Amino acid sequence: MLYLLLAYLAAALAGGWGLHGKQVNGNGALRAVAGTPLGLVALCGAAVGFAAFGLVRLAGAYGDRSIGRGRRLTTAGQALFYLGLAAVTAAFILGRRSTGSEQQQQSTTMRVLSAPGGRLALAAAGLIALGVCAWQIWIGVRGGFADSLRTRDMGGRTRRVTHWAGTVGIVARAAAVAPLAVLLVVAAARGRPRTAKGLDDLLMDLDRSGSGRALVWLVALGFLVFSLYSFLEARYREVHAGD
Repeated sequence: MLYLLLAYLAAALAGGWGLHGKQVNGNGALRAVAGTPLGLVALCGAAVGFAAFGLVRLAGAYGDRSIGRGRRLTTAGQALFYLGLAAVTAAFILGRRSTGSEQQQQSTTMRVLSAPGGRLALAAAGLIALGVCAWQIWIGVRGGFADSLRTRDMGGRTRRVTHWAGTVGIVARAAAVAPLAVLLVVAAARGRPRTAKGLDDLLMDLDRSGSGRALVWLVALGFLVFSLYSFLEARYREVHAGD
């Protein structure tokens, strides 16, 4: 559902439909949900869901011996990402409406750069994120994501759709995040916090030209395909007990 919202927000930006003050990032998704009649209930459910998903990923990274160390490291990275989303959602519910916004990301980057060793820490964060993106692209292209799915329970058509959605969706999501990781490294190298951009700033810059707008449409489509894969994964994921 999160990536469906991001797909909608990116498409709204590219199509000029009017975002009504919403950003194309986690903050924009939270504001979109908060504006619905049952928004608070949905956000509480999202916070619990993100936390549960992060804990399951963390348990899998620790105890799942059916996959290699590389996959377990990226699983741990996913766990931290979704636990962070849980914290962001909880903060938004408690009244911090700027949580997850471009403004907060810029202020956080500025604080990190001004701290002792901040440039190294920011560069390390960017390189780690870039490494995770590269690994995800590799997994998507090779179809390695299928080893954690119960493909034996799928029909032929479902198996083909899952393979296509996983390959396209995982690669597209990683490709959308990778430039943000590169910009973190550049910001650390130059010591300029404004060089680092969030997803909203990056897509806004792209949307200023015709070719860039086409890339924004591709990002929206990629998020849409990844959301389709996520629903299929929710149905067929092999959840390991960590034994």
